[in-house]
Amino acid sequence: MTKSHEELINDYQHSTSQSFFALYTDWFRQTKSQLRRLNLTHPQVQVLATVEKLNLEAPEVTQAMVAKEADIDPMTASAIITKLAREDFLDRFPGKKNPRSKAIRLTQHGKNNLEKALIVMNDFDKAYWKDTNPNRQELIANFKKKI
Repeated sequence: MTKSHEELINDYQHSTSQSFFALYTDWFRQTKSQLRRLNLTHPQVQVLATVEKLNLEAPEVTQAMVAKEADIDPMTASAIITKLAREDFLDRFPGKKNPRSKAIRLTQHGKNNLEKALIVMNDFDKAYWKDTNPNRQELIANFKKKI
């Protein structure tokens, strides 16, 4: 038996994906607000943290490595890396293995701002998930019921 249009809409509005989307949207908006104080976006923090992690593990970090590790599209990674380099968060230089490729590392400015961003994100995440705001608790509870 085929569901009616109204039943399909109702099912969609009460689906796990909609509950997850509502919770994610709330979390993302709050995160964005927190990082705005540092003039950074969440994807930029993700790239900075990934570059730093890879630099601790490998002698040379490339854009392709960052895209793969951060699980983001290579073109998106390229745009973010270019912007961060322009704003002195990252240093790009010819690679030792392949001089045509660019190696990447954080500048001191990038390290300082990454540390601030990670502290902000850590504090925010702790507060967000412990928040007693009834609207947020309802979003979390609705999602938990669906999974």
